[in-house]
Amino acid sequence: MSCLIAGWLEIVAECKRLGVKNFILTGGEPFLYRQWPEVVSACGEDARVVFSTNGKHFTDANLAVIEGLPQVKEFRTSIDGLATNDIIRDGSSYLKSLENIRKLKRRFPDRKVMVQTVVYQQNLAEIPALYQALKDIGIYCWRLSQLWKTVRTERNRNILDFSDYEKMFDFFAEVIKTHQQDGKPFLLRIDNVYYSWIEKEDYAPMDLCGHPCSYNFNFLCINANGDLIFCPALNVPYASVKRQSIEDAVKESDWLRDYKAMTVQSLGCGSCRYIRICGGGCRADALRWLGNIPMIDPNSCCMMPRIEAKILPLLGNGERRAFETLIDHDGCFPQIQGENIEQAVCSFSKKGG
Repeated sequence: MSCLIAGWLEIVAECKRLGVKNFILTGGEPFLYRQWPEVVSACGEDARVVFSTNGKHFTDANLAVIEGLPQVKEFRTSIDGLATNDIIRDGSSYLKSLENIRKLKRRFPDRKVMVQTVVYQQNLAEIPALYQALKDIGIYCWRLSQLWKTVRTERNRNILDFSDYEKMFDFFAEVIKTHQQDGKPFLLRIDNVYYSWIEKEDYAPMDLCGHPCSYNFNFLCINANGDLIFCPALNVPYASVKRQSIEDAVKESDWLRDYKAMTVQSLGCGSCRYIRICGGGCRADALRWLGNIPMIDPNSCCMMPRIEAKILPLLGNGERRAFETLIDHDGCFPQIQGENIEQAVCSFSKKGG
């Protein structure tokens, strides 16, 4: 949070004028910003404030301040396995992280805790034990994500690998089955694969003439330096609020206007059997792996057939039928395939994609 406190208070005030009720404070580490209580207070007591934190700063002093801030409803923190977590996340201890979450839950039993875990080849075997620990603590939600191509990823390529899809989906299936057998003790979110709270009524087809990210149009992401980005994954600045209002920054952004003009159909995979489900996939993954935002998402291409084969049979009858109606059974299978994401990208490049 590199803006001065006056700047952040002004940003929060404008957000409130625009009708914003939900605020997520992240970083870096939001608890290291000395004036975080002022920012939270400015959101208003009727707001919903979420802290995305590394979990190291649940000190007695910070928790005492939070006690007087009822708008802080949820905490999100990351644990990437057990011993592997401590190798990948410099200075982190999974045991200390788990103890800090227990401490938080004891102090605030009614406030929600979500744990985020990145899955890669090296930590797959540790995930079942982590599942049990989080279940025993009584968290609100566990979010599993695939390894992204990031600065941290590239820095640690000598000790971690992108998971093979078959191994990863076998693992996902086992986690889902265990979670169901345990009576769904918390919400389980596996990004782009499975959401334990979805009912059959929640399945709706992607509009081929609509935007692949239309679900995100009501979100506003502001980086610490005042840059506006479309979402945390697609970290491409399109304007700044340092010297202009949020409304003016959004209205005057050529990048955002061009980005919103994109349609699912324009991505070139409209004949795919899964297009009404994935909508062409993630724009950040398309940029990350193929170097261009309006491209096919190779990760989605590789995942969708495996979701149909390994995850769909685990859904309830109503959910499964609702999902199946969105599949174009006369459509073609995805253009990109591979045992892992790197192989898929390499294969697509060789085809001249």
